[in-house]
Amino acid sequence: MVSHFALAANLCLGHPIRLAYYESGLFYYQGKGVDVDLVQELKRRSSCAMETSIMPRVRAYMLLEAGEIDIVVAAINTPSRARYAYFAPYLQQRFATIIHPDVPRAKATLDAFTADPSLHFGVVRGVNYDTPRDNWIEHISTERRLEIAPNPAILYRMFKGNRLAALFSIPLQYEKELQDIGLRDQVHIVDWFPNQPPTTRNLALSRHNFNGDQLEAWSAMVTTLRADGTMRSILGHYLTPAEATKALLR
Repeated sequence: MVSHFALAANLCLGHPIRLAYYESGLFYYQGKGVDVDLVQELKRRSSCAMETSIMPRVRAYMLLEAGEIDIVVAAINTPSRARYAYFAPYLQQRFATIIHPDVPRAKATLDAFTADPSLHFGVVRGVNYDTPRDNWIEHISTERRLEIAPNPAILYRMFKGNRLAALFSIPLQYEKELQDIGLRDQVHIVDWFPNQPPTTRNLALSRHNFNGDQLEAWSAMVTTLRADGTMRSILGHYLTPAEATKALLR
């Protein structure tokens, strides 16, 4: 195992590490969240100076690709991002489908929803929901039934206002956002793609700014943080014990 001192010697850059948050449910909100607690622990273990900022998701990835940001949190690994980022996984969650209370239960299945042209679906710009969800979203888009929001909070406000009938979300997002709009106990929460595995959330580290040894050291630090129970403790502040257990990477 890589020691704390070896990590401290290899993790830092020649400038304060520039890390980007974006607003996303219980990951980050009002200076709090899972990712804030995670980053505080990473700062403590690495002894690296960090500068953090909050920005739209799409801009965060643009700056990461350009080498102007060093780390983006809560990142989903995609082939296009893998060209410029290295991924260190720290939790997993399944996407559920959140159905508006006004949608009849008979229309809450994937097939029935897809067949009704009056029902619109919502997504957050820049989010990858994994295949086959992304393929289905593309189909809905060709039918002009797709509503796009810049962030989850706005998407959920659109949802409350009946601009869309359903959306994909994970517990760390919908637990907060549904509570904020007063619909937590009124929606239908179903799984349209039960055979799909949970989606992993990662630190995305700039391949342009970190060398290979540093990337391995960051990955080792995150693995240790998961193995020693720290990630479970962080998740336990925001999720029920059952949901926190599901979010742990195996």
